[in-house]
Amino acid sequence: MNHTAHCLLSYPDEQVLLGNFIGDYVKGRTWEAYSPEVQRGILLHRTIDSFTDNHAAVRASVARIRPFAGRFSAPVVDILYDHLLCLNWEKYTPLPFEDFAEWAYEGLNTGFDLMPPPLQKRWPDMRAGHFLDGYRTRAGLEWVMNMFRRRLPAGLQIDALLPFFFENIDTFSADFDAFFPEMLDKAKQFLSNT
Repeated sequence: MNHTAHCLLSYPDEQVLLGNFIGDYVKGRTWEAYSPEVQRGILLHRTIDSFTDNHAAVRASVARIRPFAGRFSAPVVDILYDHLLCLNWEKYTPLPFEDFAEWAYEGLNTGFDLMPPPLQKRWPDMRAGHFLDGYRTRAGLEWVMNMFRRRLPAGLQIDALLPFFFENIDTFSADFDAFFPEMLDKAKQFLSNT
């Protein structure tokens, strides 16, 4: 899962949100240096990633786009799934997207000083660009994918991948619908047990 899902699965705890958001930047046992609530978020992030990587429906989506994305297929599916989450937002949460996004932006802004330096460098542009809103439209998704491609050495065929995704969006949506309710349950279970 990508930013939108990670943030939603942290709601309504801003400290869990911060930990979940920085999770990719916190390696090994360095998570132990953070407060207990931020630690919960970092460990939630790892739980989400592990569950996602091992889910059969996600693996089916990854296999479907491998010809276009190669070794980057899994993170590309994370991005595509955030778009599907936004398209079906009301199906998964009663929280209005605008209220959720503002909560996330403000919570992350408050936690800026605790973000690892590489993320601190990226955060002002992400915040100014309302990065969560980008997943809501096709044009926004294309922008996110192009930004992702810029960070890669080569091998991501966005010009072929995105038309393929939209031509087969019902199939990808079925994968997502098989996966995301279970992901919601897994995250709730993790948070209630920690």
